[in-house]
Amino acid sequence: MRSTFFGLEMARRALGAQRTNVDVIGHNLANAGTEGYRKQDARLTPTAPFDAGGHPRMIMGTGVRVADIARSQNRYLDREVFSRTSDHAMWTKRNGLLREVQDILAEPGDSGIASAMDRFWNAWEDLAGNSDDPAVRAGLLERGSELGDAFRLALRQLDNMSDNLEQTIATRVEKINGIVGELREVNEQAVALEARGLNPNDLLDRRDTLVEELSGLVDVAVRDHSDGGIGLSVDGVPILDSFSGRTLRVADGGGGEPGTIAFEWVTDGGSSAAWTPDSGGELTALVGARNADVPRLRGDIVGLAEGIRAAVNDLHREGFDLAGNPGSDFFADGDPGHLVVDGNLLGNPNLVAAAIEDDSGPSDGRNAARLADLRGEAFVGRVVDGEGEVIEEGVSSGEFWRGVVANVGVRTEQAEFLANNNHVMLTQLKNQRDAVTGVSIDEELTHLIAAQNAFGAAARLVTVWDDMLDTIVNRMVR
Repeated sequence: MRSTFFGLEMARRALGAQRTNVDVIGHNLANAGTEGYRKQDARLTPTAPFDAGGHPRMIMGTGVRVADIARSQNRYLDREVFSRTSDHAMWTKRNGLLREVQDILAEPGDSGIASAMDRFWNAWEDLAGNSDDPAVRAGLLERGSELGDAFRLALRQLDNMSDNLEQTIATRVEKINGIVGELREVNEQAVALEARGLNPNDLLDRRDTLVEELSGLVDVAVRDHSDGGIGLSVDGVPILDSFSGRTLRVADGGGGEPGTIAFEWVTDGGSSAAWTPDSGGELTALVGARNADVPRLRGDIVGLAEGIRAAVNDLHREGFDLAGNPGSDFFADGDPGHLVVDGNLLGNPNLVAAAIEDDSGPSDGRNAARLADLRGEAFVGRVVDGEGEVIEEGVSSGEFWRGVVANVGVRTEQAEFLANNNHVMLTQLKNQRDAVTGVSIDEELTHLIAAQNAFGAAARLVTVWDDMLDTIVNRMVR
């Protein structure tokens, strides 16, 4: 026989369940704008039925209870968002770095190397027709100094960029270690709560937010463990497990090729795994620029400058100055890529070897004309053997530099295209995920009204049973 208070207990359970339901809905509404929050649902289920004497027609329901508070998620979309976040961050950062390189090159423009070379070759042409004019000679030396300044400025800016990249990389390594460390703590807490049969929903939100943030720095692969933890790996190197993790550091001695930056993931026990970021994330773009893009461009600029130094000096030594003396080096020896007009020429412009013969007179500018013709001479990258025979053709200085600038431009356009493309795909993926796991205020308000009505109905049920019990206790005794 059922208890007299059977219905009252059923109403009490309904009140408790709907109150919890309202609490969960309120938690959703409170976090509707919280980054990384996933919608939660109080899953209501009937309580165990009451068996009245084993008669099948007398098995009655006993009310409702909250089975659990479930967290909305879609792991497929999560992983797609993590992957696309890595690609988007890499190409966006790479696009920004290449645009910085374009600013350093300053092409096209009056302050770039191309304009400086044109003015330098034009000055030799002017001297060819006015070899006895002191102003033209002084102008040539000024143009030579300007050319050297253009090369030095570009090299100095690239060196500064390389230094800034190293500092930024160090900052990103600290940030990565901070995220991995926090993930390790959250992971351990989540596993401990799962072991107690609890749902650590807010902890899981925080964990996924951290993984997504980490994905913007490095390309991580995520594995879900049966104990409630997750495992992370980077290019096959495990960096996080349920109760363990690794720390990222710059490899001693630089690692890899000389002058490059390499890394290693170190366990708590001190064992390490070498690693170079190359698959995605902001760190991949930073290291790629530091280890490859900037050194390659610097090498191109140095190669062009040294090619001009050698070609100009060779012809200048074959000429004669105003006094009929053989010419010397036009550009002094110095650091690779640093063109400096010889100090003797700057002190005495008459020493510029514009003539082709020692007794041809001050109006002879034929050697200056030969030097002006270097503008179209394919001397950059040309290789000759010991006997002076050309074994590998080169290109002109202008053609070489246009190729360098064009290459940077093409790579910048590619990076911009891929950054925009990944942005569109990432936005679509996030919208799809939010449609499944995000909080809809309108939907939650609808659920809130339904829960409120259910709570009111349960309260009304309490009133009904109170009246019924009052009848039994107080009226039936008369």
